[in-house]
Amino acid sequence: MINVLQNFKIKKTIILLTFVLITIASFANTGKEICSKHNNHSFEYYFCDLCGCSTSSGSFGLGTLNNASFVGVRYIYQKFQSKDGIFDNSPTSTENFHTYQLWGKLPINENLYVSAILPYQDLNREYTDRNESINGFGDATIMSWYKFKFYKKVDEEKSKLYTNITREPSGHSLEIGLGAKLPTGKFEQVLADRVNPGFQLGTGSLDGILGLAHSYGANKFGVNTSLTYYFKNKNKNEYKFGNQFSYASNFFYAISKEKYMLLPFVGFSGNIYNKIKQYKEEVPNTDGNVFNGTLGAEITTKDFIFGANYTLPISHNLFGGNVTPKQAVSIYLNFNLNN
Repeated sequence: MINVLQNFKIKKTIILLTFVLITIASFANTGKEICSKHNNHSFEYYFCDLCGCSTSSGSFGLGTLNNASFVGVRYIYQKFQSKDGIFDNSPTSTENFHTYQLWGKLPINENLYVSAILPYQDLNREYTDRNESINGFGDATIMSWYKFKFYKKVDEEKSKLYTNITREPSGHSLEIGLGAKLPTGKFEQVLADRVNPGFQLGTGSLDGILGLAHSYGANKFGVNTSLTYYFKNKNKNEYKFGNQFSYASNFFYAISKEKYMLLPFVGFSGNIYNKIKQYKEEVPNTDGNVFNGTLGAEITTKDFIFGANYTLPISHNLFGGNVTPKQAVSIYLNFNLNN
């Protein structure tokens, strides 16, 4: 009964948030064009570029669907259920992860920008006879991205007749990212010995991140896809979380209005984890994978970016099948720096 009420509250929150976002955007007064280099009301008029930076870390991105420079806040809720044993009546626990993030993306020049995330974690584990909670800052992430833009082929006859031909964007772009996850979150060895060793504020290690993202937008449709690999290192406890490969792809439709743009999207994401090691020995049943379906929407005005998405696992096998991901919700509000 409690789980039914929790699911109802989450779904009700998403519906209410979507209504609020649309209402706010409807009354927003932008006062000027979102992207001044276009002079018509086409798809590109509102979005100079669409980025593929929904690079998944726990199935959530390092950026927004809209390729805007921004600073903002994001809330992420994730729910898991863990079983301590191989029998149907083995003890279980319900884990609720609440993450509050300060995040942003700042341009260095036309093709280079830096993104950063600073999370605060509030984690709770509910047993049948007791509760367990930890909270504090998690591991910060900082990445630099270089963007390659692609243009349509110029007609050879026109190039002979005209010297100043404006190159037309093809709608494709490719981004390569390189960064690090910093050990700003506390790692506790005693928690690593539980069924779900991911119940931690941080890994306690300095980890490398390599990202690749592709995006394409034409008319009112678009898609962005991203791949990310996390190179995990051992911490002072000789504990090394397994390397992680994340992927995500979102398909969206742009609804253009005079003062805002609504981008509903549907997509999928997933994570593949290698085994954890301690003292160079692999810990059994610590690898796994999860594949998710995602549904959400993003609204952009001149000044703000609003977004929300709901993630539901479709298939999974985590920690020998003893950890079951249930659902996740992400909500964010950003200040647009592109003005």
